[in-house]
Amino acid sequence: MAAGTTTDTAYLSKIIYPGGYDAKQLVRDKPALANTPHKKNFTSAEGISFPAGTANGQGASAVVATAQSNVSPSVGQKFLVPQVSYYTQVTLQGKVVRNAMNGNSDSYFMDQLKVNMDGAQETMGVELNRQIFGSQDGWRAQVGSAAPSGTTAILANFSDCVFFEKNMVVVFASTAGGAIRAGTPGYAKITAVDDSTGTLTFDGTITTLITTPGAGDYIFRQGDARNNGTAVVSASLYDWNPPSTSGLGTPFMGVTRSDYPSRLAGPRYTGTGDPIQTVFIKAFQSFKTQVGPGWKNGDIYIHPLNMSQLMSAVEGGRVTTGEKMTSYGIGIPTFKYMNMTFIEDSLCQLNTAKVVAEGAFVRASCGDQPIWSSDANGSEFKVDMGTDLFYGSLIHDGNFAGMKVNQLGHIALPVVS
Repeated sequence: MAAGTTTDTAYLSKIIYPGGYDAKQLVRDKPALANTPHKKNFTSAEGISFPAGTANGQGASAVVATAQSNVSPSVGQKFLVPQVSYYTQVTLQGKVVRNAMNGNSDSYFMDQLKVNMDGAQETMGVELNRQIFGSQDGWRAQVGSAAPSGTTAILANFSDCVFFEKNMVVVFASTAGGAIRAGTPGYAKITAVDDSTGTLTFDGTITTLITTPGAGDYIFRQGDARNNGTAVVSASLYDWNPPSTSGLGTPFMGVTRSDYPSRLAGPRYTGTGDPIQTVFIKAFQSFKTQVGPGWKNGDIYIHPLNMSQLMSAVEGGRVTTGEKMTSYGIGIPTFKYMNMTFIEDSLCQLNTAKVVAEGAFVRASCGDQPIWSSDANGSEFKVDMGTDLFYGSLIHDGNFAGMKVNQLGHIALPVVS
């Protein structure tokens, strides 16, 4: 349709958001995303790069001749963080658009468009917040000990239901980065989510829709899986600071992190056998031991159920509430215990805590992100003549980057009973 009509999303977005894109709307009610600084210096589609120091120069000794003979330059590598794209869609019925163009239903059209544009923005914000804690392999949850059957699958962790929505289309794979399973058609649409039992219900017999899905399978939103290829979603805290040192010999963003795991992949602590009230104290002391004088205590992201576990163990009185002002100019609730700051986030993995020092982990993009497709290239709504629907895209071109990766910490917590 011609530019300047009511189907021009650039024109419409200026009416609906007259002050420009509202970053507060994207991050509001999303604690980790709101607390993650936005670095806007992607210089090209290649991404951004920054040093990963392994060792300072070693020309030192109590004997000057020995210091001279053993001199070596500082040793380091370089992280190269690629740009990846993520999309959410706005749709409008053709008759709504035509009525606005030819009749007197302009206000109804604008109301519908704003609802849909706000919804797309909310989906993008939730997805980016989820990706902070997820994995660049793209999986959202695992199937439990029973293979999917009938029209349902039961998740290994009931709390992972929060990562799914009604009408979300999903695929399965036996490994996190491996090939997705085939089937007829090879994907399934979620029709119901039972967050008390961790049960997903699908729009048909799951073993027909997807060939032999098994216990322990990984579940992805369709389009997000690595599928034996390159990652298509952002790298997360899980990727930058993995729970285990196994696999660090495989290059990540161009860096072989097994050379010095605590400096190149952050420290980690297994506290599954500790009392919840002491696990964080022990973890921080362990981090100081692993990283050395460079370690700085940071915010602790924690699942609400684990926060409740801590508050119950210390009878609540020793945990105080507060608020932290973020770079977006909005406050997020915090809890303090033993001079440690906790931030609850329901998208943080249960029984896992992530420690992030100030400025150690950022959302990186080229300029303000996300943007509407029309603002990027002047395109309008795409018209699908087969369905008589108009489509517009909200796009995020960027990634998450561990700018100070040795300031990221992983804590395996006691299991919530």
